[in-house]
Amino acid sequence: MIDMSDLFKEIEEYADENDIPIINKVSSQLLIETVKNKAPKSILEIGTAVGYSALLMASYMPIDGKIITIEQDANRIDTAYDFITRAGRIEQIQLLDGDASDILLQLEGTFDLVFIDAAKGQYLDYLQKIIDKLVVGAVIIADNVLFRGMVMSEEPPQKRYRTIVKRLREYLDFVSHDPRFSTTIHSEGDGVAISYYRGANK
Repeated sequence: MIDMSDLFKEIEEYADENDIPIINKVSSQLLIETVKNKAPKSILEIGTAVGYSALLMASYMPIDGKIITIEQDANRIDTAYDFITRAGRIEQIQLLDGDASDILLQLEGTFDLVFIDAAKGQYLDYLQKIIDKLVVGAVIIADNVLFRGMVMSEEPPQKRYRTIVKRLREYLDFVSHDPRFSTTIHSEGDGVAISYYRGANK
């Protein structure tokens, strides 16, 4: 059996050398704590990258739980598949290749936990496409929601980041004020929003 701590270190080094963003230490601790507390049987991950966070969640979720993870970068998919195979988790983690905006509409079943770490400007769109697939009590974890401090800053963001900042603010406004969700925003790291779904009738 492969030593997972060695594999995680290898993935971290690979991501660093190839300039591939993976979940930071602060966010990963929040993710681990939430998975441990929630014990989800069905996880949806939007944004696989090279499989680091999927393997992290798989390590702490029930052994009979399943993860569906979505990625559209072909090279990252191949690398993630390799790491997931080496970890012995290929039966547990299903990799879907394509644009999450399209794939989310085709998914069947329900989810106990959703981890969003993909195109920052699409977070709200992703969430709205899966609300009907959330069980009551499901938890949604969105990473990088403060985007380098720009989302909460009163300074106008740089022009190239304006749309991302605007849309992340819209996401946070939605999960903070829609009565179907109870949300805590953690400002550590690059910001993590953890939202619990109360159900459609709230």
